[in-house]
Amino acid sequence: MRLITALLSVSASLLALSASAQTRIYCCDDANGRKVCGDFLPAACQGRAYEERDNRGFVSKKVEAPLTQEQQARRDAEAAKKEADAKKAAEDRRRTLALLATYSSAKDIDAVRDRNLAEIDKGIKEAEKRLEEAKKKKQKLDADKEFYKGKPVPDSVKGQIRDNDKDIQAQQTAIADKTKEKEEVRIRFADEKKRYLELTGKKMDESSVAAAPAAAPAPVVVPSAPAAAPAPAPVPTPAPVAPNPAKANR
Repeated sequence: MRLITALLSVSASLLALSASAQTRIYCCDDANGRKVCGDFLPAACQGRAYEERDNRGFVSKKVEAPLTQEQQARRDAEAAKKEADAKKAAEDRRRTLALLATYSSAKDIDAVRDRNLAEIDKGIKEAEKRLEEAKKKKQKLDADKEFYKGKPVPDSVKGQIRDNDKDIQAQQTAIADKTKEKEEVRIRFADEKKRYLELTGKKMDESSVAAAPAAAPAPVVVPSAPAAAPAPAPVPTPAPVAPNPAKANR
């Protein structure tokens, strides 16, 4: 009987200790700045930041206050900007690695640019040739249309005129697009060349600085006494000119 009583007492103590260990206290600052605590979340803490404390009073968890709509929008914008910056940095790194792996010198960049521009110029010339042919055909169709002046124009001629107008417009659009593409290629390769020179130039500067020998100390020059000024050279005296007897006899 005593053994049973002792066991029940120990069990009750353990349950009490377990309940004590699981006790949580919730505290926050209410609207007036006063500390409010309770074994459940007080009404004054609803919608506010609060702390969870254990039975010894130590903070075990902190819960932030719910964000307002404006605060949530600001946080979402910051997160979106951070993600965009990370993507841009990754793309810049990818482009840098691809640039250094593709070209071995700035001349390589110029060569690839020139090949691209030559291909675009070829497409422009072909479109211009087709445009010229379409314009010549238009002149013929205009003459045919003039022939039917005052008469119904056959459907076949009308269809040729419509197709010719579409062809002219298509070739003009193609030339404009190719011209725009040509300018974009120039700008893109100019940017790549500039970046390539910046990257390789930085590496060259670092290697040249590392390999440069230390400068030798300049020799110490002891000043000497000033030398005496040289004596002035004598000025020659002009010789007297003898009279010319022939002139005198005159």
